[in-house]
Amino acid sequence: MHYGSYRYTRATIDLDKLTDNYIRMKELLSPKTKFMGVIKADAYGHGAVEVGRHLESQNIDFLAVAVLDEAMELREAGVKSPILLLSPIEPDTIPTAIKNDISITVFSDEIAGKVKHSAESLQKKAKIHLKVDSGMARIGVRSREEAARLSRTMTSEWVEFEGIFTHFAEAENTEDPTYTKHQFDFFMDIVNDLKDQGIYFDLTHCSNTAATLLYPEYHLDMIRTGISLFGYHPDKSLEDKIDLQPVMRLSTHAAYVKKVEEGTTIGYGRTFTAAEEKTIATILLGYADGIPRELSNRWYLTTDDHKAPIVGRICMDQLMVDVSDIPGFNKDTELVFIGDPKKGHPSIYKMADLTDSFHYEILCGIGKRVPRVYYKNESIEAKHNSLLD
Repeated sequence: MHYGSYRYTRATIDLDKLTDNYIRMKELLSPKTKFMGVIKADAYGHGAVEVGRHLESQNIDFLAVAVLDEAMELREAGVKSPILLLSPIEPDTIPTAIKNDISITVFSDEIAGKVKHSAESLQKKAKIHLKVDSGMARIGVRSREEAARLSRTMTSEWVEFEGIFTHFAEAENTEDPTYTKHQFDFFMDIVNDLKDQGIYFDLTHCSNTAATLLYPEYHLDMIRTGISLFGYHPDKSLEDKIDLQPVMRLSTHAAYVKKVEEGTTIGYGRTFTAAEEKTIATILLGYADGIPRELSNRWYLTTDDHKAPIVGRICMDQLMVDVSDIPGFNKDTELVFIGDPKKGHPSIYKMADLTDSFHYEILCGIGKRVPRVYYKNESIEAKHNSLLD
């Protein structure tokens, strides 16, 4: 059994690189600006529990997740840092959030009323962040009047107005920042109107990763970033703004290596035909593990300084690569699917372009069958396998 799994495939998570990315982003902030680490979607596929624990050890100010299940996973794992739920909460689960000191995003009369009622019934403070829809058209209050009404609805000694926030729709658009500025101005108009009415929030925040990199004047009391922690930029065009290190390395070994003759067809649909004798390796990675099927016959894995092109259609559990040009290739040779492009490994930005997807999507899609192995100071810190743990 290797790396907590019965197969060689693994996602190696380098916690030292996570620390480095965190420090680099933090250096962009003034001492008064807090740092919220967004670790929803299982920390973008990296494993929220270990990532959350590690960021907590680095004294991060706040964590954020999407849903209550994710927050409860962290609490049950012993993570004590403040946690904000970014997505709508089911009203009947609000008491659970309050009991576990999980901050709630509020944007509707129903949630506002339920928060106040639950907090007063429990005699325990509810922490809320009022969400403003400044132009994303997803969730949030959309006017001064709505913001004030919900705030008054929640006014109670048992409700803490911990934060007010919004989310930018296209902060990475450096060619035309007009809409981002419009959103910021709309948001601040509501914040200031509430202040004029004597309604104050402890933390005002609006900057996602792109805004953090591009607009220091929008940092306010706290910034929110997720993708940068894991070594990627929200858009490849922002790479020159900060040097980050990819935290995950997805690698595997060959399960079977064989020679095929000229004219041999490979895989479902026989989409690849060997033009000459080839050495073909079958590896235990497939689209069920998050490998986009659209990469069939279009992409590659790497080993040292060589590429191993994918040949034939990617299957659910396996794929085949051409290793004919890799000297000394054998079943012990490591093949890398996701790694650091600076070291010659495949770029997930290019991968996303080829598949008409998004690099966030590729990271989040790495399946639960792939064990996560966490390294710190070049030693294994933890191993997680969702199927066996």
